[in-house]
Amino acid sequence: MNQQETSSILDRVKKTLSTFESGDLMTVLELKEAYLTIQTKLSSDTSFRDIAKFVNQLARTVMKLSQIGNEKEILEIIDTANGILGRVFSGDIAPENAAVLIDKMTPVIEELLHREKKKAAAAKEKIGGAETGGVQENVIDDISLEEHYGTAYFSGIVDDKKMLSQLADEIKEHLDVAQFTLVELEYDETNHENINKVFRAFHTIKGSSAFLGLKNFEEIGHQMENLLVLIRDGKIRITRDLIDVIFYGIDLLRNLVSIMETLNFDIVKMRESFLKVDIFSYIDLIRRILSQYQTKKIGEILAEEGKLTKDEILSILQKQAESDDKFGTIAVREKMVSAEDVKDAIRKQSSITKKVSYVKVSNERLNTLIDIVGELVINQSMLRQVIDSERKVTRRDAASDDSGIGVEKIISQLEGITTNIKNIVLSMGMVPITEVFNKLRVVIRNTSNELHKTVIVDIHGEDTELDRNVVEAIYDPLVHMVRNSVDHGIESPEERTKRGKDKVGRISVSAEHRGNGIQIIIEDDGAGIDKDIIIRKGIERGLITEEHSREMTDKEIYNLLFLPGFSTAKKVTEVSGRGVGLDVVRKNIDEIHGKVEITSELGKYTRFIIRLPLTLAIIEGFVIQIAENNYVLPFNSVDEILVPQADQVKEMGDGSKMLYNRGNYIPLIFSTAIFSREYEKKDANAQILAVIISHENKNYGILVDRIIGKQEIVIKNLGESLSHMSIFSGGTIFGDGAIGFVVDIEGFLDAAKNKEENMVTSNNPLFNQ
Repeated sequence: MNQQETSSILDRVKKTLSTFESGDLMTVLELKEAYLTIQTKLSSDTSFRDIAKFVNQLARTVMKLSQIGNEKEILEIIDTANGILGRVFSGDIAPENAAVLIDKMTPVIEELLHREKKKAAAAKEKIGGAETGGVQENVIDDISLEEHYGTAYFSGIVDDKKMLSQLADEIKEHLDVAQFTLVELEYDETNHENINKVFRAFHTIKGSSAFLGLKNFEEIGHQMENLLVLIRDGKIRITRDLIDVIFYGIDLLRNLVSIMETLNFDIVKMRESFLKVDIFSYIDLIRRILSQYQTKKIGEILAEEGKLTKDEILSILQKQAESDDKFGTIAVREKMVSAEDVKDAIRKQSSITKKVSYVKVSNERLNTLIDIVGELVINQSMLRQVIDSERKVTRRDAASDDSGIGVEKIISQLEGITTNIKNIVLSMGMVPITEVFNKLRVVIRNTSNELHKTVIVDIHGEDTELDRNVVEAIYDPLVHMVRNSVDHGIESPEERTKRGKDKVGRISVSAEHRGNGIQIIIEDDGAGIDKDIIIRKGIERGLITEEHSREMTDKEIYNLLFLPGFSTAKKVTEVSGRGVGLDVVRKNIDEIHGKVEITSELGKYTRFIIRLPLTLAIIEGFVIQIAENNYVLPFNSVDEILVPQADQVKEMGDGSKMLYNRGNYIPLIFSTAIFSREYEKKDANAQILAVIISHENKNYGILVDRIIGKQEIVIKNLGESLSHMSIFSGGTIFGDGAIGFVVDIEGFLDAAKNKEENMVTSNNPLFNQ
């Protein structure tokens, strides 16, 4: 047992209890879940078995807090029990010595658990408009989970790992849809399509789970479905509290799915673990809400439309009691309504779920297919080059040679087919950025709640597609940026009111295709960035000089925020202020050949602009020649190409060279010293070319022998034998069959620092800030 982790959970429980407010059912459920988590951790250690049983009693006891009126007594009992547990976990009391204290408390807890509910304790509590006070408490508090489930509860689970695995994936997808749509509903509760979307998600979960005998999933899905019917029919108004209740159900279902996956869909082990998960407290909570309302029946709908009278409904119900026929069937048979009337009523009662046909392919197989297509592209390019070379040798013109015309036609057709295959396969690896954007909604919602701010999220371009590997890589950076926007950008409601702004903040997240890539923008209407504070911090840390700061552009100032450990936060919070974040954001984006920059206006907005490639399999590269070999620079790292003039180059005291360009001196790197074993400086009269690249707010000039130009590059993994070469991020094969390397800019610059004939020493403030 990890006592430190268990103590941490107990500390959170104590903190939560100290701020507990009467009627807060969500907190009650969270407390119970925390106790059950502690119980699970203790159960693995035989010396803590008795204490684990005691914690289980506390989990049942804490549910009594849902009965308004006797909270004080319950809180005193729990506080005493927590004190005992705290001493055990801290090592003050040995587990076996705690038995005496536990024995004294057990009768008190048992008496509380079996006591009849006090009549005077009946009260009202509201969750989303549902009065839940005074409802008979679920029997789960009086009997064990095993007894409540019963021996046959999980007996119908289908023993088919493949089907269970597919169901788990399906449930997770539906839960994602429900979760993201609920966040939208929080901002627009009148959006009936979104309500129906959530309803369909739980309706499908219920049906699919029932088919495979997962009764726990089925029951939760059924109750959620009932709740959503009331929401859809306008009987319950959507509130944040009600959405929190639904979110708790989503978390409960995710936990059950996680159990299935962890146990590799072994139904014997699944049954054992399912028995330890209390779904009934949550189901009871939903029933408390539902008990205040009555879901519309078919007859009720037909009566509201004036198609059935009260007497006709009673007549149909009497006939229904004598048979197994449905209400609508009897109504049509007795010619009280038409079949179309019943169909219309059913449509109003529930939404029709649209079935979508799809085939799932593992990411591994898809990546293999993309690699094969990459080989096809390379071989097609090599074939073209061989034929062109053969023509040059034989001096034949394809246009005047019959056989040449035939070969040219075949090659052109092959190129067309290859291009089509490449585009189709790459598109198979493309996914809409919707999933990421929807998750950002949840992140913004949770962060704003944590910071007691109200924020509206505007999403645009969520259907924009890009490589799934890019999507996976960009999620964490985007999460950090939106949390940054909520924390640093959006002011508190009080501060916004003082500044004449709407107290509700707004964050916009958008995506669109730009050229051969994608551009994502995250913008908030908050306080903006104070450049003076950034400059002051930069000077304090020795990153810039006061003289240099006066010449810095806005872009250069904002880019200081991406340096490691740089933070302008006045205090450290759970959200930010630790100096770890934006530097990692830039590093992660650089690794997928992307770029990020910031623009801002003080008091008005802050905008993050992220530019990404559509795919990581094939990128735009800038091919250069160094000595006898060709290398590829990521195209997005190249700013410009120039021929340095003598008056632009300045030699430093240590022999290194600096290039004066656009008002700044930038370090020159002799690339031949990095890539070639035999380094020979060029003749003084030989023309040299400089490729100006940018990296982490700095520019560098790479001296190369020849510029070949921009090309579409198929990236290949280096493999384990070359993985230690940090100056390369991948390899490629050119059309002539030659092997080339894709340069990793950060690794290349690190290598350049160690070459004294290339870079200035650490005394150079422009390189080692």
